Formats: sequence, structure tokens, C-alpha cells
Amino acid sequence: MPLWELTPVDLLDSNWEASSHRGKVIVRAPREKVARDEAEKTFGVKTRFEPGGGVKAPPWKRPAVVTAKIIQDDRYEENGPTAILFPAL
Repeated sequence: MPLWELTPVDLLDSNWEASSHRGKVIVRAPREKVARDEAEKTFGVKTRFEPGGGVKAPPWKRPAVVTAKIIQDDRYEENGPTAILFPAL
């Protein structure tokens, strides 16, 4: 199964308030969408928002805020179920 590297590119985006992690993530997943879903499920947090400030949403599904690419890295096992491999949980 592919290994996906999700890399934040815009840490100034206010939606990072809705994520418990703001760094690179390595996910074993069959498709990019599944990798992004897994990151959001793992790191997404509920936030409070100020009136008129809008609702914050975890940024992991937004390509403008987080890039995704397939990588090969011998440190991570490609066989197994969909999982966050880095950071270690």
C-alpha cells in the first residue's frame, strides 16, 4: 500500500486551530483521500470560535494548506492497514 507524506504549507491558516498536530505526517493508505481522512480523524479537534469568525475545520483535506505525495521510505512498513506511521502515536 502506498505511503503518503502530508506536509503543511500554510501554517498561518487559522484552521490549524482545529488540528492537534501541525507538522509532517506519514500515512499508509490506498489513496490520497483516505490518507487525508485518516489525518483529519486522528488530529482534528473541536474548536471554539468567536462570533463572526466562522467555524474552524481541520486543514488536512485542503490541498492549498497541506500537500500530499507518495513516498518510498524503508523506515515505514508498506504492508498493513491504513494507519498514521509518523508521528508515532
